[in-house]
Amino acid sequence: MAAAQGVDVNFSSGDDGDEVIRVGFVTVDFPASSPYATGIGGTSLALNNNNTIKFQTGWGNNLTRIADISPSFGAVVDDNPPVVPPLQLGFQFGAGGGTSLTFAKPAFQSARPVTNVWCPISPWWRIRTPGSKSFRRSDGQLSVGVIGGTSLACPVFSGVMAIAAQKADHGLGQAAALVYDLPAGAVTDIVPVGSPFNVTGVINGNSISADQLAQPLENTTIYFSALYNSPFSTRWFVLTFGTDSSLTTNPGWDNVTGVGTPNGTNFINAIAQ
Repeated sequence: MAAAQGVDVNFSSGDDGDEVIRVGFVTVDFPASSPYATGIGGTSLALNNNNTIKFQTGWGNNLTRIADISPSFGAVVDDNPPVVPPLQLGFQFGAGGGTSLTFAKPAFQSARPVTNVWCPISPWWRIRTPGSKSFRRSDGQLSVGVIGGTSLACPVFSGVMAIAAQKADHGLGQAAALVYDLPAGAVTDIVPVGSPFNVTGVINGNSISADQLAQPLENTTIYFSALYNSPFSTRWFVLTFGTDSSLTTNPGWDNVTGVGTPNGTNFINAIAQ
């Protein structure tokens, strides 16, 4: 009904990658997969020291625990006993995407993939009080927690579309039908990002490769990994970016980032026309 009236409808792609872990087979989320809706996913965003964008890549995280809780909170790093072998916790979260097993491609996608447009995950910061049970520091002080996901990316993108409709002075209809033909600069193509400094290690004189600490990579060959120290448990982990289950980020359209990330004012000006 909304599509028939020219109202754009956007849905989150889901936060579980190809859905295999959750439902047991590769699939996309409904209603994001509907030909009458635009699916909104997410990217991982890295910043420079001055808060400008360093890079974006597909949102998908794997986690491997490499050191356990230290004997005393706040102890030096050397007090953290290593986990041998490293505990591979595997895929945690990532943008959904792919080709629908149920719906045929609509006319505007007849020569194109099914997945539509994607938006960066914009964190929602929450300040918690000392009495809060979660994210409470051991010293009872205020702490900051971050929540996000495609459930946040979707309303962010919907807000951008509302601004574009205001600029055009009329409704724009479904975003998915418009995003493939926008001029250069309106959308940033998201590509895989690697690093020569991905985390490696040594156990009893035996080298542990970055790939071993980043499992399961499935179809991914280029990714970014970093050390992560949990401020709540003092455990150490290897956290990867761009590892989204069997889905992969690639130049051009891909099943993790779709056509890419809308570029603010440039996107609004282009899609309003």
